[in-house]
Amino acid sequence: MIADQALLEHLESGHPARAKIEADLAKYQAGFRGEQNLAYFLDTFQKDDWHLFYALKLKDCQIDTLLLTPTFISLLESKNYAGAVRFETDGQFLRRVTDRYEGYPNPLLQVGRHRALLRKWLANYGVPQLSIEADVSIAFPTTIIENPGHLRHVQEHVFHAEHAPLKIEKLMGKYKHTGNLAKFFPQVEQLLLQEHIDEPPNVLTLFNVHQSELQRGVCCDKCRAFDMQRIYANWLCPRCGNKSKNAHIPMILDYFLLLGSSMTNKQCREFLRVNDRKLIRNLLIKMEFWPKGNGTGPGLYYERPSHEWAETIYKKYRQIKRR
Repeated sequence: MIADQALLEHLESGHPARAKIEADLAKYQAGFRGEQNLAYFLDTFQKDDWHLFYALKLKDCQIDTLLLTPTFISLLESKNYAGAVRFETDGQFLRRVTDRYEGYPNPLLQVGRHRALLRKWLANYGVPQLSIEADVSIAFPTTIIENPGHLRHVQEHVFHAEHAPLKIEKLMGKYKHTGNLAKFFPQVEQLLLQEHIDEPPNVLTLFNVHQSELQRGVCCDKCRAFDMQRIYANWLCPRCGNKSKNAHIPMILDYFLLLGSSMTNKQCREFLRVNDRKLIRNLLIKMEFWPKGNGTGPGLYYERPSHEWAETIYKKYRQIKRR
């Protein structure tokens, strides 16, 4: 999601790819709101020996929410649909938009595929078949869930997010004496932590944007011009007079989101349109980016931070300050 935001930030207002990027960002934001709503109910019900993974990315699949307990694993696919959704007996999934229905991928089949892929993934690491539940959480109680055929698997595995704690409580009772995960809990927990893919998507390739089309410089958070100049310890916009101490921070994160997992001092200078090598080094160190590599100068580079860390900083310096 923040990679989409970074790309929009650096494209001219009339760029032909903007509409597609904005649509993709809106989709992610809607899904994120649904996941946040589910997280609220799960977090209030969480136990000390549980581990919740959100937006878990493994080699073969991406899972919205994975709950790891000593007796079972629960996969929860979060959907943020408005209006009404309908599960037909032939497996078709429909969403009612105003006065008509439209077909969509069936989320129960989707989360079922994730369960099969997770089983296969765990088997590759020598973990035997475990108790894994796969459910669909509908974000808001105002969404109507239609099940005209009274399908049992829909009744049991599709529910509103506010009912998630009750569902998990039932699973705790179901697997209290039959769950087979306790022995493998530490191994599975460690595997999920170390194999999670923590990197942004290649949005330049995804949206067919060339590096040369990106606006470079330090962007003013008032007038949106990429012309801010370093004056003593501040950034000053010559167009509107806005002053900022931290305008470089989201720009540096944008580089990692858009252009690669590592960055040299020279690449940072070119991206920010700054000539002072020492200034860039000091700014990066203040952001706790420490140079790696051999020697000095061209032999040193800085590594991309974790996606979680970058998202936290984005909320502080872009999503909040720039509204």
